[in-house]
Amino acid sequence: MKTEKAGAGIQKKFDFSPPRPRPFLASLPAGIDTYEEGVARLFHWRTGLDYYATIDQIVDFIVNTRRTKIVDLLGDTGTFALRLAGRKAFFGRIHSFDSNVTLLERARQRARHLNLGQVVEFKQFEELGWPLPDGFAEIAVSIFDFHRHQAQPFLREAFRILASEGYLLIGEVIEAEESVQARFKQAWRRFHLKFVQRNPAEAEGVYYDQEELIRLLFETGFRQVVIQGLRSPSSRYDGVFSLVAATK
Repeated sequence: MKTEKAGAGIQKKFDFSPPRPRPFLASLPAGIDTYEEGVARLFHWRTGLDYYATIDQIVDFIVNTRRTKIVDLLGDTGTFALRLAGRKAFFGRIHSFDSNVTLLERARQRARHLNLGQVVEFKQFEELGWPLPDGFAEIAVSIFDFHRHQAQPFLREAFRILASEGYLLIGEVIEAEESVQARFKQAWRRFHLKFVQRNPAEAEGVYYDQEELIRLLFETGFRQVVIQGLRSPSSRYDGVFSLVAATK
């Protein structure tokens, strides 16, 4: 991966092909695009990054690995899976999971609308345990979802479904090292999510600093971990949304 030098607060860019336009939902029935726009706003508020540009950077990374059996650990509205499926340079298949039946059906409608039904399959699952055999996936992807789970069960299950030499890709905020200032910022964020944005589930999310996350991954059995921040922190007390690539 290559990055350009950037000042504080500037999103770093990967030296790959430019992002594709996102598939708008306005021409489809129902209004789930409103929900997706809310997801994009929350992501930008939490990370300072553009939601779609960030997903495209992760798609670029996967396309360049030339791996073909991809598991999307949380499909949500299907944005990541469909953007990957739509890349002409991607020749694999994507299995995308979610527990929300409504979101799954809308994602399937989007796939049919974009003529991508042969590339991506959307499936229901109940936490925690993806209905896949051991060693199934070449790449398992979790985008801005890891903080909602208990880390160890999540990582063990992801490790189980990965083939040898497979990658777990986690797109997540990596917290700054422990300090009074960092704890204050984290407390303010939880307060804002719970009482201002009225999103108590998100307020309960648990984030890790780099050292903690690496330790958890190695304890699970991953043998190599690479972490790339996608943005320079505004201060040394701020967390940074990062792409974590762990090799089984």
